[in-house]
Amino acid sequence: MNKGDKAPTTIYLLDDHPLVIEALRALIGQADDLAIIGASTSGRQAMCEIPELSPDIVVADLGMPEIPGEEVIRWLRASHPDIAIIVLTARRNLAALRPLVDDGVLGVIGKTAVGSELLNCIRTVAAGEVFLEIGNNASDATGSGGSVDSLSKRELEVLQMVARGQSGKQIAALLGISAKTAETHKARGLAKLGLFSRSDIFEFAQREGWLD
Repeated sequence: MNKGDKAPTTIYLLDDHPLVIEALRALIGQADDLAIIGASTSGRQAMCEIPELSPDIVVADLGMPEIPGEEVIRWLRASHPDIAIIVLTARRNLAALRPLVDDGVLGVIGKTAVGSELLNCIRTVAAGEVFLEIGNNASDATGSGGSVDSLSKRELEVLQMVARGQSGKQIAALLGISAKTAETHKARGLAKLGLFSRSDIFEFAQREGWLD
């Protein structure tokens, strides 16, 4: 990597099928901006390795032996909130996954998605945005947005600042938090409200009277 180049986004893989992990390694390994730094077929092993490796993103299956993927995700959200999570799932009903999205999962994508869609999902989440899609039907994933009441105080503050046009660095400085943490609060808030862009936030803010 040349001086001044951005470091690649680091990824940890969690799936109970070794062949799936190998396929993901082959796919992601072709991308210069992404790097796999760990993988496991066991939720218990993942919970030991992730704190040491500190990846930017964990791509996790839900159907894990010993410790379910949902439990690993809840542990991650509570103990390592700056690590972004993408759920790779065979389930086609996002309604069943909504509690995980409400808890801060930033990406949901089906196992039948083509390689380019998965890479797009990873890059979108790495940028602090939300990617919710199962198969090729985005409407299945979008569902109905949540309410302001579902937001934490910090998520609400960050989204209101974004709606007013402030950058991630400006928000971080004003709130006394890191830029990465600000992006995490923004992405969680977007996921809870079912919003996907700054224009969505602006329209929502107008309806809620944030800009009055």
